[in-house]
Amino acid sequence: MNDAVLLTSINKKERFIETWQLYILITLLTLLISIAFQKFILTREVYYNLYSSQIEEYRIDDLIKLIEKMQFWGYLATPLFIWLRLAFVSFLIQLPFLIRYIEIPFNEIFRITTFAFLALLAADAVRFFYLLFLPRDQYTAEVLTMIPLSITNLLNKNNYSDTAYLFLERINIFELIWGYIIYRGLYRTGKINKIDSLLVVMEVWAGIIVLTIAFNILLKTL
Repeated sequence: MNDAVLLTSINKKERFIETWQLYILITLLTLLISIAFQKFILTREVYYNLYSSQIEEYRIDDLIKLIEKMQFWGYLATPLFIWLRLAFVSFLIQLPFLIRYIEIPFNEIFRITTFAFLALLAADAVRFFYLLFLPRDQYTAEVLTMIPLSITNLLNKNNYSDTAYLFLERINIFELIWGYIIYRGLYRTGKINKIDSLLVVMEVWAGIIVLTIAFNILLKTL
């Protein structure tokens, strides 16, 4: 009994940050990046440059007002959206283990997934600073949604279908870091070997891409 208490105490000391603290940190960073984008990148000038050739000026003003109203509710919903996203990815990761009767606690997988999310936040931060120092007259819809350090930055989008381009966008440094963190975290649980850990990461990554592509196709049909 004393050994069990001692082991638990040691494990707690090894954690430099608790999962709930990491979740709060991620939520705050997400809000900070979102607010910075709205304030410094998606300015009124940028909206006019993007849409002035497509719609009337008064409609652009209406669009800006609508977006400003939605921002407040978007900020409020950010903690929930992040939690749902982390929980969904954690479930996808745990699913292969459930099928194979390998017991890894959901909260442990959730913690790994939360750490990995920092890599995706880093991508948003890099994109923000890239756009911040880019001349406003070079802003386009494609530039605003680009993924930093992606293979698609070296390709001509016109040469690929939307589905193929969406897939290629996910091949970037930040996704690789995300995958490595998940892989390393799963392997360190001691429940699976390196090969199985890598296979799970690849399966989940591929599954997320398929769902993303399917969702985009669905949106285009509406």
